[in-house]
Amino acid sequence: MFERRAPEQHDSLPDIPEPAENPLLFGHEQARAMLAGAYQAGKLHHALLLAGRQGTGKATLAFHLAHHLFVHADHRVAPREFGEIDPASQAFRLAAQGAHPGLLHLSRPVVERDKKFKTVITVDEIRRVSRFLALTPADGGYRIVIVDPADDMNTSAANALLKNLEEPPPRTVFILVAHSLGRLLPTIRSRCQVLRLEPLAPDILEQLLVRLGAELPANLEEKNILIERAKGSARDAILLTQFGGLEIEQVVGRILEQRRFDAAEAYRLAEATAGRERQVQFELFNRAVLDRLADSAAKASAAGALPRAGELAALWEELAEMTRQVEIFNLDRKQHVVGTMARLHQALRGPVLS
Repeated sequence: MFERRAPEQHDSLPDIPEPAENPLLFGHEQARAMLAGAYQAGKLHHALLLAGRQGTGKATLAFHLAHHLFVHADHRVAPREFGEIDPASQAFRLAAQGAHPGLLHLSRPVVERDKKFKTVITVDEIRRVSRFLALTPADGGYRIVIVDPADDMNTSAANALLKNLEEPPPRTVFILVAHSLGRLLPTIRSRCQVLRLEPLAPDILEQLLVRLGAELPANLEEKNILIERAKGSARDAILLTQFGGLEIEQVVGRILEQRRFDAAEAYRLAEATAGRERQVQFELFNRAVLDRLADSAAKASAAGALPRAGELAALWEELAEMTRQVEIFNLDRKQHVVGTMARLHQALRGPVLS
């Protein structure tokens, strides 16, 4: 029976380990080898930016790198690859519990009064970095700051972090996790070594899901559809199976494929994805809509319809910002779902995509 050790995060899933408490690391062999080799050679960059699709193991890789540095404090005798992690080891247990003295993990803070997580990483969180770096490690080891995800920082927080990145103390490593590089300040990106992590290959993704104990469809065809739609993201695969994500995608597709906009079905979709206790389903709806829009823009671009692709890309940005505004200001989610579907139905009537 899974028992969570790590502090719960804003995107925690039931019975699925947080990156800090996950001893499993699948895929990303090239990135792992590069990081371990650079560390052994004494050339590990002080600021790393791990970028890629959400749910592909970026944060897990960050914590495994931190574990590698803690266990092998002298880079000259460190192995050229990450070893398997013993979940019973002190370094792993302390990091999992958020109690390792050499590790600071920054994410969206929880508001104790409301028992909800903030929608951004605030400047108050980033100010913890200076206090953390002012402390001298008892064993002379590394101090590691993980910001996950860094694209959740608001502008004030990003500017505050920038000051820490410019002149870090010795034996300090920043590891920033980002789902969308475009949402980070260019000055942040320029001070980091960027590693773009590819989505997990289908066979690797399936192996990881089995090891995590995720419920996969027994039917081979349905399982293959799930793996395909997850697009290399273990998180998306779990959401699709456990929270009705496949059904939400099917309804979205059915509404968009009809010649006339079916407002009644859009309202039924809103009832299923925007009611009380439907946070995960609401996120799945927005992900399904934005992914479909991104795919449509890519198809238009590949067909040489660049103005059309630009229009769809601009709509993606508009809808993504609308979604953030709904979260920040607690706006009417059902109205957002219906309005988004109406906008998207109208937008996808173009000749390239009809």
